[in-house]
Amino acid sequence: MSLRQLQTLVAIADRGSFQAAAESLGLTQSAVSMQIKALEDELRAPLFDRSKRPPAITPLGRSILDRAREVVRLYETLHDTAARDLAGMLRLGVIPTVATGILPDALVELKTLHPRLQITVASGLSEDLARATAAGDLDAAVITGPGTRDPVLASRTVVEEALMIVAHRDQAEGTAAEVLSQHPFVRFNRRTGVGRIIDGGLRDHGLSVQTAMELDSLEAILLMVTRGLGVAIVPETCLGTAAARQLRIIPFGDPPLKRSIDLVHPIATTRPTLIAALYDRLARVAGG
Repeated sequence: MSLRQLQTLVAIADRGSFQAAAESLGLTQSAVSMQIKALEDELRAPLFDRSKRPPAITPLGRSILDRAREVVRLYETLHDTAARDLAGMLRLGVIPTVATGILPDALVELKTLHPRLQITVASGLSEDLARATAAGDLDAAVITGPGTRDPVLASRTVVEEALMIVAHRDQAEGTAAEVLSQHPFVRFNRRTGVGRIIDGGLRDHGLSVQTAMELDSLEAILLMVTRGLGVAIVPETCLGTAAARQLRIIPFGDPPLKRSIDLVHPIATTRPTLIAALYDRLARVAGG
């Protein structure tokens, strides 16, 4: 019997269904079902009546639930105590737009709050980082979502952000479609998560662009646009006030197409407290 199984039982009772519990825990519905089945096998009795929709908790399940709440509450008390002074090593992978975006401020806050905490950072593509996390080479990764996830990974969305068309003010006449079609297009590398989202958005909107460059670096893309060498589509949080003063910024789509930034980690992580603290800081910085 594991703490995760008891947390899952409490989440189902509180949320009202396996699916809602899965969403709150950052798991798939099948992972939640497997955890409850394993707990039932250990207890040798059903905790839910699956002949009903949604499955209804059994009398045994209710008696176990009361004890489970107590265990989870005690764990959270220990978690809060430990969180006041975190220590240890966390191996983190990040996509480039996060490395130059919300990550630095989040790391500064973490180091200020927890001087003994150590975080190593490696940059890469979303798919590569997700595979490395699933394989145990990284403890967690901040990647473009949603994408296809390995079933061993849990995922939590840090922030959702709109994608914006950016153009030099001398090239900014006309509608969004006209701006994209009438000027050279500076494209995010289509191997990146955001690059694939942008490419799919262009296809869905029936827009044809004249690709002049395909770059990995957000800074390089914005520099090309500020020099009048083309137009681009970039995540909104990547646009600082300096860029905004030089560029025309137009929402890409109505409503604007969005990408999510997700924190992924193994479901059976050995560093839940460190990952929770990192998520809190990332979400706070992104929200700010």
